[in-house]
Amino acid sequence: MTDRNQQIALAFPRGSHQEVLIEGVTRFASENALRWSLTIAPESLLLSVLDLEGWSGDGVLAALNTPEELEYAAKLSMPVVNISSALAESPVPRTMVDNYAIGELAADHLFARGFREFAFFGLETIHYSLTRWRGFSESLEKQGCSCSKLLATPTFRFDGATWVAQHEQLSNWLESLPRPCGVFVVSDYRACQVLEACREQGISVPDQIAVVGVDDEQVICEHVTPTLTSVARNDALEGYKAAEMLDMLMKGEDLPSGEVIVPPSEVVTRDSTAAFAVSDERLHKALAHLHEHIHKPITIEELAAHADVSRRWLEYAFRDVFRETPYQYIRRQRLMKAKQLLADEPKASITSVAKRTGFASVKQMRIAFQQAYGMSPGEFRRSFDS
Repeated sequence: MTDRNQQIALAFPRGSHQEVLIEGVTRFASENALRWSLTIAPESLLLSVLDLEGWSGDGVLAALNTPEELEYAAKLSMPVVNISSALAESPVPRTMVDNYAIGELAADHLFARGFREFAFFGLETIHYSLTRWRGFSESLEKQGCSCSKLLATPTFRFDGATWVAQHEQLSNWLESLPRPCGVFVVSDYRACQVLEACREQGISVPDQIAVVGVDDEQVICEHVTPTLTSVARNDALEGYKAAEMLDMLMKGEDLPSGEVIVPPSEVVTRDSTAAFAVSDERLHKALAHLHEHIHKPITIEELAAHADVSRRWLEYAFRDVFRETPYQYIRRQRLMKAKQLLADEPKASITSVAKRTGFASVKQMRIAFQQAYGMSPGEFRRSFDS
């Protein structure tokens, strides 16, 4: 057995959520006592697989975003694992976030806040954008809602003229949207563009337009005004799975699957969706109290008392706005939170998850989970647990 370290190239743009992905890579290497040396571009945050010509390493983790990168990666003599879902097909094994589920989470979040007008701002031809749009729009269709969209030309390299033209097109589109409107945006960077256009147009966020991004890039989300709600990817798990696949390839082992899909973590709620699109102040008050105390065993009677309405009034109000009873709404919100905790905290006990999501007992949560998702909480966790 050789005593040298294995050389692994990280051929992808580095940034906030990619750094978390790298944490997953290093955790896998550490847990399995692998001697991996990670090759990056020391003075740059950008390394493409195309830059590896003449490099003699052992394996590559790469974001293959263009046909040229795909073609080059397929010809390399060393194993390559693709971590990008920009293109529909990958000639090399790939791990990626569940983009359809990201769209579903965004739709559920905005619908639960009372929005009934929706829009999507994404990218032409980019596979993950199109898949997020499908998850978003098809989830809304199940609720009897439709959704408009605007697709911009992707810019993997900055082009000033293109950016100016896109910004003008975006501003005009936002001005034309019905209000209040929930807008789902393909990434946090593009969501910042939406926030800037709203500011220039005098459109109030979140009261007139609520905005949800993707990636939970905290350096962006927490330092814009208003702060940005975002769907968090499970980047650490994605990196762990990518490293696991690469290790198997370098050992000459067969992969159980050529593509691993990692579920997203959760919607991290911030100011850009801190509004409920309901006109009745009593229902607004009930919703705010519910979401603030969703982790507690709150009752419908408590909600009605807080809003100073009868239980019957609250029942009718929820059926009218959300097409479900208060009980069904509360249970759905708790189940969504339970799924997030099961994904984010693999070592947390099922009992702990039940208590932290307001269920009266583990049995109650298991029954509700089975009815809603066709599997137990434990089976759900095992479906993606590393």
